Amino acid sequence: MNRAPQRLAWLVLLSAFTVNCLLVVGVPLTIRWYLINATVSHEAILEVITGTVLIWEPGGTTPIGVTSSTTVPEGSRIRTDSSARTFLTFFDNSTATLSFDTEARLVTMRSPRFGLSSMSQALHLDVTHGQANIGVALPVDGPLEFRATSAHMNALLKEGSYSLKVTTDSSRIIVHLGTAQVTAQGETVELKQRERTTVREGQRPEQPIPAAQNLLVNGSFIEDLSVGWQAYNEQGGDGGDVDGEITVEQLSNTESRTVRFFREGSGGNHCETVIRQDLNEEISDLATSISLYLKVRLLNQSLSGGGYLSSEYPLMIRLEYEDIYGSQGHWTHGFYYHNQQNNPTMYGERIPYNTWFDYASGNTLEAIYPRPARLKSLLIYASGWDYESMITDVSLVVE
Repeated sequence: MNRAPQRLAWLVLLSAFTVNCLLVVGVPLTIRWYLINATVSHEAILEVITGTVLIWEPGGTTPIGVTSSTTVPEGSRIRTDSSARTFLTFFDNSTATLSFDTEARLVTMRSPRFGLSSMSQALHLDVTHGQANIGVALPVDGPLEFRATSAHMNALLKEGSYSLKVTTDSSRIIVHLGTAQVTAQGETVELKQRERTTVREGQRPEQPIPAAQNLLVNGSFIEDLSVGWQAYNEQGGDGGDVDGEITVEQLSNTESRTVRFFREGSGGNHCETVIRQDLNEEISDLATSISLYLKVRLLNQSLSGGGYLSSEYPLMIRLEYEDIYGSQGHWTHGFYYHNQQNNPTMYGERIPYNTWFDYASGNTLEAIYPRPARLKSLLIYASGWDYESMITDVSLVVE
């Protein structure tokens, strides 16, 4: 009976000592853990380039329409439609441009709260569909982990510039500058400057290939013209009714085939004989070049030069696009072999008669202003009165 108070006293003393030790050790460790692991959430600055951008803030069910600029908190969802584009600036000066018909979520925008921390700053942009052009800034206030993800892949981006395009069944990422590690289905590939990879639904990343890509389908006309192309005539408003002909013919000593445009008996009436391929391809703000390559041969033109307005050539190419402000534009180039009437030829180029001529446009981005944001279609056509021309091996290369 007399020992019970002593035992109780010892128990209380030992418990107090244990608690004191835990406090002495635990409180500093807890404080240290907090100083190292505490983070602060940031907002992004959103600037509307064109149209109306919809924003769902975290937990919100009703979007806010924005037409100028605003700040966007972590966890927000952003959507552009076919007429809207927007530009995001993150807390570390990294950026992202969301192109037309794009939806993305700002999953993480955080940095360490205290300078004692060695944790990385974290940015995570998840793209549901559409295209994002991303610029990752040089880290200044400590290391940066920038992740760009989609339903198909996870990419870790270093300082540089990138394009990510997401569709229902695949994601494509291009490295314009820098390096990226792209992971899917447990496999990682590393992309270097001017390389790209595609990740298809449920598959591993494809091996890196050069960033330059030909946007055209069936440009050598190996398959039937109905693959990738539409063919038709446009008579214009001068009352003519004689259509031109479009035929596909085999080239000797080659696998390529040629499209032949032919018209006679025009009576001096205008017509355009056209093949057209719709592209609907978003062009990254980071793309550096758009170039056209083709082989053309001219056999007849009854209208001199480029016609009275430099708009009628026996062979023309026309690239139609939508610029960064949503306006429609086009770039054209014509070919002719004679100009007996000294008609204007400001949009044309004189080439040898009845000879295959290799044409390279050079970088059309240098000739187009404002800059294209979406390539809509490529038209190849003969225009004027009577004409005969041929074309093959057409490519439209974007890099």
